[in-house]
Formats: sequence, C-alpha cells, structure tokens
Amino acid sequence: MQRLLMVTGRWVLLALVVAVAGWSADLLFAAPNASDPFAAPLDVQRQEAALLPAFHADLDAAAQWDRYTVSARVDPERRTIAGSLRLEYTNRAADPLDRVYFYLFPNLPEFGGRLDIRGATVNDVTVRVRYESNRFLLRLDLPTSLPSGASADVVLDFSAAAPLDASQRYYAAFNRERGVLALASALPMVARRVDGAWQLATPLFRGDLVTSETALYDVTLTVPVAWTAVTTGTAIDSQTDGASRTTRFISGPQRDFTIVLTRFPSISTEVEGTRITSYFRPEHAEGGRVALDAAANALRAFNRRFGPYPLTELDIVQIDARKFLGVEYPGLIMIDRRLYAGEREGLEIIVAHEVAHQWWYSMVGNDVQNEAWLDEGLTSFSQIVYQEEIRGAMAAERELDGFRSVYLRARQAGRDAPLKRPVSALRGNYTAIAYSKGALFFQALRIRIGEPAFDRFLHDYYATFRYRIASSDDVRATAENACACDLTDFYRDWVLTAAPVAVP
Repeated sequence: MQRLLMVTGRWVLLALVVAVAGWSADLLFAAPNASDPFAAPLDVQRQEAALLPAFHADLDAAAQWDRYTVSARVDPERRTIAGSLRLEYTNRAADPLDRVYFYLFPNLPEFGGRLDIRGATVNDVTVRVRYESNRFLLRLDLPTSLPSGASADVVLDFSAAAPLDASQRYYAAFNRERGVLALASALPMVARRVDGAWQLATPLFRGDLVTSETALYDVTLTVPVAWTAVTTGTAIDSQTDGASRTTRFISGPQRDFTIVLTRFPSISTEVEGTRITSYFRPEHAEGGRVALDAAANALRAFNRRFGPYPLTELDIVQIDARKFLGVEYPGLIMIDRRLYAGEREGLEIIVAHEVAHQWWYSMVGNDVQNEAWLDEGLTSFSQIVYQEEIRGAMAAERELDGFRSVYLRARQAGRDAPLKRPVSALRGNYTAIAYSKGALFFQALRIRIGEPAFDRFLHDYYATFRYRIASSDDVRATAENACACDLTDFYRDWVLTAAPVAVP
C-alpha cells in the first residue's frame, strides 16, 4: 500500500519497486497452547471492550460478520509468527459451498516473506491444503457441502516469516528493521464473495491491497517481555511468564487485524473517549509528539465533520518505510521514520491523511483495486477538511491548490481518466486520478449541492456504510438524497467519463 501524499501544495513521490525474490526463515519453534482461546466460540459481548459505549449496539449486527480466534507466538529475532487460527464462517450466499478460499498476503512477491499453512480442519475433519495463484490463495475443499445460511469452523495451523532490513526492496509494513517488527496482513484472511463469486484476483501493488469484509477478532499473542505488541483493537488481559508475555486482544468490528512489535517509547492522549498512542524512536521524541498531536487534532475534527470514530484505541508507529510515507490499517497507522526528523507540517498532514483512512477504508470499506478513488479521494479531501479545522481557510486553499496542480498536469498531458477505473487501467496517472481528481470531485460536489447538503452527505455516507462495502453508485445515491437533486450529469462527467470537468 504505497502512499503518495500532498504536503502543503507539494507532492512527495516515492516509487514502489516490484520484488523478484521470496524469503524464508527457520520456523521451528513451538506455538503457544491454544486450548483456552479455542475452548468456545468467539464471545461477541466481549468485543464491547474495543468499542466506545455509544457504539456497543453496533454488535447487534454481529451475525453478519465472520469471527476469527487466533493464538500465536511471535519471535522478533527469527521474525516469525506461528500458531493457530479458527474462522467461524457462515455461507451468506444463496447457493451451497463446496470450498473456501483464503488470501495469504505474505506470499505476494512484494512482501518478500512467506506464509505457510501446516494443517487445516473443517468441523474437526482434516482437509488437504492446496495453494493456488503462486501461493497467494489457499483453497480448502469442504468435506461436505455447506448450505446457504449454515456455518463451519475452519482451523488453520500457520507460520509466517518476514524479511530483515528490507524496506528498500520489499513492502515495509511486513519487515523487521530498526527496532520494529511489522506484520501487516500476516494472518490468513478468508476471501470475499460478491454475488456468489469468489474474488480471487491477485492484487496489483500500484494501489492498496486488502479489500475485506468486516469481521470480529479475538487474538492471543505471546511475545518476549522486552517487546511491546501494538495491534488492532485493545488488550483485555496480559500475563507474564518468565521471559514471555501473553496478551489477549479484542478487535471490535474491523476489516483486518494488524500486528507490530516494537521496543520504542510511547506517549498517549485521549480524544472523546479514544486513546491515541504514538510510538517513536527515542531520538525522535519531538516528531513523536507532533504525530500524536496531529492524530488528536484529526480525530477531533473528523469526529465532528464525518461522525464519531467508534473505537477505544488508535495507534501510530514509526517505521522504516522508504517506499511510502504512511499506510493505514484498522486502528493502527505506520509512518515513515524520515518524516519525524523533517518539517512538522509534512508529518502532520500525512498523519491526518492516515487517520482519515480510519473512516474511509476501515469503517466505510470499498473495493480498493477496482474503485480506489472512493477511499483515496475522500481521504485526500479530508486533508482539506483538516486544514480548514486546524489551520484555517488559507491553508485549506493551499492544500486544494496542490490537488489542482497535479490533476491539471495529468489532464494537459492527455492522462485524464474516469474516477471509476480499476488500478490496472491507471498507468502513470494513479495518483493524479485516485488522489487528486478524487479530492477535487468532493470539493466540486460540495460546491454543486451547497454546504448544508454536503454536510448531510458526509454524515449519511458514514452512518449508512459503516462496516459495509460502498460503491461509486452509493456515493451518488447518498449525495442525491442529501440534496434532493439530480446529479446525473455531474456523476457522468466526473466518475463515468473523462469529460473536461470544471476544476473547483
């Protein structure tokens, strides 16, 4: 997931290279005893610990979400995680299922790592492990057909290994470097089904990677006591046994569960019930404070402009990224180390961008490979909102002017494109279209329907599609409902075609 972010009218572009070699490591160490976490189905009520009290009722929708229980041991020296994962999976389609697929993201070449499935059962029946698509997909043939509405327990024994000091070659969110072991997308994830069809395409690294349904996670991790586990969700229990600490984490409704181990110091603050924690290298204490303040300001601003963030925690971790500036995961943001020693405003706006992704990607989902503009465009527009709220109209205008410049250069070079276009069709103009034109669309919509209606649109879109997958058509329908007007021509010119739109 590269990030190409505007910094006060200037764009910083760090190219993402494609890796050509895999990496493996010795995984011969014991996983922790998983008997206790696996003793019973996931307890939905326990998930309240990750949600603010006003959002406990969101768990009334839990029947719509799959449930993961994980028990694993992380070894930072070997750069490995190994354990067991149980998925309580329900067939929500009309037709029966004869197989289930999982995504194994660390097996993508760009990760430079490996994720192995050591064994699998379905309802306590051993099934064969089959890999497809160069090991990106795990296929499990079910011992018996799973009828519509029926559920199955899938248990996987897994082990994964990350590369070392590989931020210049591979995806740095899955890497150990300078006191951080980042394990983004290390856990097997059940594949999506849309209209009865499995979504099995291998994602392109030109854009974000993970399109996933909301799920519930109950994750128990054993790590060395010298390291701190920073994860999606919140810790509800922790016990120390000699040199190891075992902690249980509850996610709340989330699209993914991300794990980072660090030995960095941290500082925290609380904003409207959400605890924000910033982890940073000791020599970058000032940058760590800037990141914390920016996240707090962004959370406060976006709570007001979009609707409240429902979760009790949000973490920011400094990592060595090299090929991106920041990347978001549910409840956890990773920011490149170099920004902490640079200009305050550069770090500030990138943190704000990634905080906005907690609304647009994490809470409100979208297909990041086929409609990348939905989250990237609205998140980039959120930079303008942040500037309006924190620095005022002139700063917001500078932010907007940067988006204008990038998009207009692409248009003048003949590289304009509809917003609704897959990343596979955006060659040399991904940033200009998904980020810049996307942000300009929302500014133009704001002007077209007026401030009161646009405010209703933002709140309605968030409230309606929280925990769901939204589409371009959903944006149009929500906006038309908010303004009680017809946006056919506006939507056609901006989203469906490359008409020469008036740039706001």
